[in-house]
Amino acid sequence: MQTFISVILNALSMSAIKPSKMLSQVLTLIKPSKKERKEEQRFAKAVAAKVRKAVPKGCRVAITGSIAKGTFLRDSKELDIFVLFSKKQPKERFESLIVSVVKKAFPGTGYQLSYAEHPYARFHHGGRRVDLVPAYAIKHAGERLSAVDRSVLHTKYILKNMKIRQKDGVLLLKKLLKANGLYGAEIKIEGFPGYLCELLVLRYRSFMGLVSAAALWNPPTIIDLERHYKTKKEIPSLPKRFGPGLIVIDPTDRNRNVAAAVSLENLKRYILLCRRLQKNPKEDHFLRAPETFEQKLEKLAGLSARFGKGSTLLITLPKPEIVDDVLWGQLRKLMKQLYSRLESDGFELPHSDMIADDSENKIRIAFAVKNPILPAEMEMAGPMLGMHKNVADFRKHHTGAKFVKRKNRIFAVVKREIRTPEASVRGFFKELNKKGKSHLAFALSEISIRRA
Repeated sequence: MQTFISVILNALSMSAIKPSKMLSQVLTLIKPSKKERKEEQRFAKAVAAKVRKAVPKGCRVAITGSIAKGTFLRDSKELDIFVLFSKKQPKERFESLIVSVVKKAFPGTGYQLSYAEHPYARFHHGGRRVDLVPAYAIKHAGERLSAVDRSVLHTKYILKNMKIRQKDGVLLLKKLLKANGLYGAEIKIEGFPGYLCELLVLRYRSFMGLVSAAALWNPPTIIDLERHYKTKKEIPSLPKRFGPGLIVIDPTDRNRNVAAAVSLENLKRYILLCRRLQKNPKEDHFLRAPETFEQKLEKLAGLSARFGKGSTLLITLPKPEIVDDVLWGQLRKLMKQLYSRLESDGFELPHSDMIADDSENKIRIAFAVKNPILPAEMEMAGPMLGMHKNVADFRKHHTGAKFVKRKNRIFAVVKREIRTPEASVRGFFKELNKKGKSHLAFALSEISIRRA
C-alpha cells in the first residue's frame, strides 16, 4: 500500500515539476538580465530628462508602460514617455506642443505623428522606438479628459500591487500571446494589451494559476479586482454593458473594460491555448513564430478540399496610405459585408471567418467556399396559393418564368444571374466603388480575384 501511494505521489510530483521546469527554461530566453533591466531603465531616464528640459513650464514628464513597471520582454525595445499638461491646456494644441518638444529635445530626429484620441509623436532613438504622448495630469479617473490620461494611474497601480515574482508570470503570458498572434489591442489584432496581461496575473497570482483558471472559462467571464461592482443586481448586468466576452474592470476606472479590444474569437483561441498548454506543457507554445497568412491560406485550402468541389478564393487589392487602425477598422467592416453578400447570393462559406493580411504593400482577403458554382436556375418563393391576387401579381412580376407549386405555395423558377463567387465579389466591389465611402473602394481594374 505504501509503495502504491509513493508511486502516485511521485507521478503527481513529476507532473508538477515538468511545466515548472519548462517555464524556467522559457524565462531564461525571454527575461532581461539585471544588466539589461538597468540599461533600459537608465535609457528611459535619460530620454525623460531630455524631454523634461523641452516641455513648457508647468508640465510633468512620466515614464509609463512596461519599462516603468518592469514587465518588458528581452526583445522589447519600446518606450512610452508621457507629457502631462494642465487641464487648462486646450487639447487642440497638443499636436503643435508635442512636435515642438520632439524638435527641441531631439533635434534632427525624424518623427511620425500618429493619432489615437489625439496625436502623439513616434520616433526612434538609441535603437528603441519611443512614443511621446500628451495627456492631462489627473489624480483619479473621474478627472480624465482623454482615454490616455489613465495610463499613469495604471503604472502606479501595478507598481503598488504586483510582486516581483509575478512579473515573471507577465513575461510568460506576453510571450505566449505574441507567439500565437494574440498580443496587442490594435484593431488589426483584437488581442490582449500589456496592462490586461498584468491584471490577469495579479488576479490569479501566477502564470500557471491564470492558465488553470482560463482553461475553465466559459464567456462571459468577469474579473473585478477592486470589486467596483458588489451587488447581485450589478454583476449580471455587466455583459450587457461591456459585451459577452472577457470583462476585466479597470481597477482605476469602474467604467472601463480593459479587455474591450479582445474579440470573442480570440478569447476562445486563448482558452483553447491554455487547455493545450495544460495537457502538453512544451516550449513550442511560447517560442513558435505567429502563423503567417500563407499558412492560414493553406489551412483554408485544406478546409475547401474536404468539400470535394469546394475552393478557396483570394482577393488582392492595393493598400491605401492610412493609419493601421483606420485601415483595419474599414477592412473588418468590409469583410463582414462581403460575407453577407456571398451568403445572400447563395454561397456557403464553411468557416465564418475570412482571413486578411496587409503586408507587401497590398491587402489580401481569403475565404473558403463550399459551392464554387451554383445551378443555372433558382427558385423564388411566392405567396400562399390561397392569396389569389398576390399569386397573380407574383406571376406578372416573373413573366416568362416557369412556376411550380409545392406545400400550398407558388415558386418561380428563374435564371440565376450570379453563379460563381468571383462574380459575387466583383458585383460587391462595383457597388462599393460607386458609393466611394471606404478607402478600400477600388475600381474593379485594381482588384485581383483568383482561386488559391
